[in-house]
Amino acid sequence: MREEEMDVTVWLLAESFAESMLMPKGYVKFLAYLVKQYMIERRALMPHTATLLGFYRENGEDADLQLAGTVEVCFDKRGANANPPTPTPPKNSPYICNMTVDKLLRRRGIGWHLLKASEELISQMSSSREVYLHCRMIDTAPLNMYRKAGYTIVETDNIFILLTLQRRKHLMCKVLPDSESLFEVDEYTSSVDT
Repeated sequence: MREEEMDVTVWLLAESFAESMLMPKGYVKFLAYLVKQYMIERRALMPHTATLLGFYRENGEDADLQLAGTVEVCFDKRGANANPPTPTPPKNSPYICNMTVDKLLRRRGIGWHLLKASEELISQMSSSREVYLHCRMIDTAPLNMYRKAGYTIVETDNIFILLTLQRRKHLMCKVLPDSESLFEVDEYTSSVDT
């Protein structure tokens, strides 16, 4: 993510967080402020972390590009979040987080491409092949996508996490193949809308 792309990325994340937390639209501006502070802190940790953006063009090359989605990748302990969600992933392993796709552009394979781009970047930037991510239990579409991509559930939040007003999450893991075989033809993109 370049500096000039930060504000549009912050807004996409803030809207997504507000939606996932069932917050009124009025809180989006406040969330955007918090997300921007977080993003500024995360940018200072490069090259131990990166934020990837996905763009979409509707009707051929004449249409304008629009931000379709984003994902954050932490490559090692120095790029790890100070307070990761529970269950806690290993700090020395790459971690994928804060993936979101614009609500109007979902079910087009954009999340899949962001995930695969994250895995490819991890293969280039980290010697570790174990990659972790979280998925909320109620998010069936992303959970199915992660499973189809080869991620397995390694741990799930305790039910008492609900007392902190958080949704229960799965910690998922995938062992990446060698970088040469990472981008073989995948079947998911052809079956996204089914």
